[in-house]
Amino acid sequence: MSKYNKLSAVVAIGAISTLPTISSAQTDGYMNNQSLSDTIQSIASSSDHAWESTIGTSLDGSPIRLITLAGSADSATTKPAMLITAGIDGRYLAGTETATRIAQQILNDHSEILESMTIYIIPRVNPDGAHRNLNRLTMGHSGNNRLVDDDRDRSMNEDDSDDLNGDGLITMMRRLNPPIDDPATHLADPSDPRLNIEPDHKEDQRTSFTLYSEGLDNDGDGRINEDGFGSVDLDMNFMHRWDEHGTHAGRYPLSEPESMALAKFVLNHDNIVMAVTLGRHDNLINQPDSKAKDITGTAPKVIDSNDADLYKQTGELFKDATGFKYASKEDISGSFHAWLYAQRGIPSFAVNPWSRPEPQSDDKDKDSGADSVESNTESEPDFSGLTPSGIGDISQETIDELMAAYEAENGEPVDNSMIASVTPEMIVGFAAQAGIVVQRVKISESLDEEPAEVEKPKKKKKSEDAKWIEYFEQAGINGFVDWQPFDHPTLGEVEIGGFVPLSKINPPADQLDSISEKLTQFVVDLTANRPEISIVGPEIKELASGLYEVRISIVNHGKMPTSTSFSQTKHTIRPTVVRLSTEVDKILTGQRVSRIWGINAHGGHSDHRWIIRSDNIKSESITILDPRFGKQTLNLGL
Repeated sequence: MSKYNKLSAVVAIGAISTLPTISSAQTDGYMNNQSLSDTIQSIASSSDHAWESTIGTSLDGSPIRLITLAGSADSATTKPAMLITAGIDGRYLAGTETATRIAQQILNDHSEILESMTIYIIPRVNPDGAHRNLNRLTMGHSGNNRLVDDDRDRSMNEDDSDDLNGDGLITMMRRLNPPIDDPATHLADPSDPRLNIEPDHKEDQRTSFTLYSEGLDNDGDGRINEDGFGSVDLDMNFMHRWDEHGTHAGRYPLSEPESMALAKFVLNHDNIVMAVTLGRHDNLINQPDSKAKDITGTAPKVIDSNDADLYKQTGELFKDATGFKYASKEDISGSFHAWLYAQRGIPSFAVNPWSRPEPQSDDKDKDSGADSVESNTESEPDFSGLTPSGIGDISQETIDELMAAYEAENGEPVDNSMIASVTPEMIVGFAAQAGIVVQRVKISESLDEEPAEVEKPKKKKKSEDAKWIEYFEQAGINGFVDWQPFDHPTLGEVEIGGFVPLSKINPPADQLDSISEKLTQFVVDLTANRPEISIVGPEIKELASGLYEVRISIVNHGKMPTSTSFSQTKHTIRPTVVRLSTEVDKILTGQRVSRIWGINAHGGHSDHRWIIRSDNIKSESITILDPRFGKQTLNLGL
């Protein structure tokens, strides 16, 4: 950028510096790193069942703190445990807030569960990212403070965002009347001009502006904000499906001290039998894909089909406890919760710490004919329930789902030309590969049917952005900045506005207590579903003098398996080891040492039988060593 343009930008910013600053309401009342430390110390000192420690330090040296809740310090590692993790993504400040409240509420109201289960809580894995979001202008900083060359030009952070209109926020810019070399990509939504949409050519819509994040071309390369504050996204830095070419995935898996510390903690605590991750991912509101396979065709991309029921049942438990109905859909490549499931064999549940409440409907709208049509379109599986796509009888809903799957897999939007060239047969093939059910529009075959029934006007389905604006307005939250004109020094006439950063993922602080109560109830309900192991036997039968038959059965009476079905087939965890004391040459039937890779829920069992010779059966014993449920020795003489 020339000196003249830089000077113009400074003058422009100064001219509007008297505009009222919009408060960053989405972070008011949230804990910074010091207040989090104080809160954790308070929790630890409030009960004999709570302890504070650290699992490591961040890139900038901040401690990553751990809260341990257990019946006693000695029993913490010998009982099955739940791991609750939050703050991996630095933007999700609500996760940290709810995690600490869960700890306090368990101690206050549910301490009885600690008699049989340990709970580990790591409230903020990414203290550096949280610090940045709480202390300076940001569009939402997800990663740590590792410097990353976003545009790979061998210079770092040379073109960050700028608060041009001085409102204390970094939002978006609409470039009006863009030139030929920067063609328009979006238009204002006709139903709400505050929203940006891509054109629907069936509606003869035409683009009118391009979108940029608020800022300048600081490095003079003709691009806006292409290399802001780079970082490594810790929730892309784990081994499962790690994106080796991802700009923010790290140089290699576990390249960051924060992710390494978290992985080491898990590896050193074999007693973890289930995990809840509070952050940007979700697999309980949105049922995870249990059909799609990796490139080898042998491993699931998300979860194994045999684990689908476990996630479905836990999802119902979550929805019943919280009332949440909406959750984001994010790529899980390299994520912590996916690694826990796929490579550690742990039932791993990811949830958004806050869900947007559904906007309240106007009673008048409920009685209107238009909404009656909308109700029918959303509930009836017929012509009025699915939207025609123009590709044979394939529904638009199927097309949208395929497009979302493509974008999640490839990290880039679907080009309209790609859709225009596909056939119904191609759609069926793509859907089969992605594990998506094809929904077809049922077109009436009878010419005698009244066309009015087919051509009823349908109320346009609200976009997620429209629902957010409606919610913000009803709740009185400053979650959106109205578009205002601005004379940009290089782009010319622009408008600045859009959603307030972090407003869609962090509720006002006065809602955190009630949200945490719901999440605590889910945690308590989940602990009640834990694996519960008991041993039946030993049963000893003397077959002849000095010849004995010995039987035991290890039974899981809980509602969860001891490890995922995927782990049981791939052996991704340490097994339960059953060892008989009898010398090998005296064992006629059965293995002296057996390994159990998992026991299913609801009465699943692992049975063991031996026929042995022994001069003194009372001296024999069976040892059961389980990394999750401890060690037990059965003396056959008792």
